[in-house]
Amino acid sequence: MEELTRLEERIMQCIWDYQGEVPFLDLIETVKEKLNKDYKRTSIRGYLFRLEEKGYIKVTKKGRKAYVQPLIDEETYGKYQAEEVLDRWFDGSAKRLVSALGEKLTKEDGEELRGILDDVDFDDNNNKNI
Repeated sequence: MEELTRLEERIMQCIWDYQGEVPFLDLIETVKEKLNKDYKRTSIRGYLFRLEEKGYIKVTKKGRKAYVQPLIDEETYGKYQAEEVLDRWFDGSAKRLVSALGEKLTKEDGEELRGILDDVDFDDNNNKNI
């Protein structure tokens, strides 16, 4: 998966918020509103072209209208980003990541994490089985 710029991520968030195919003209208005900036249509089209080149979206025309469809869902991208953070900042150690987040975890978060870890099954080589 290819890296996205911060702005590309924010545009993808607007696309994911639609939960499916989004008309291009609606997307322009959503991007302007959510990003609180008056982007030109051609600028947004340029970002969409790059997102399409990177394999994140597909732009199709139906008659005179263009539609944008996500090819990578938000959850998949979130998992990819989490793995990137884990590898880049914590040398792949989930233990170090959770330790760094310790101050931000609520009691409920801790209980939920314990439950998740209790449900994870590891084989003899310490590989996770779901």
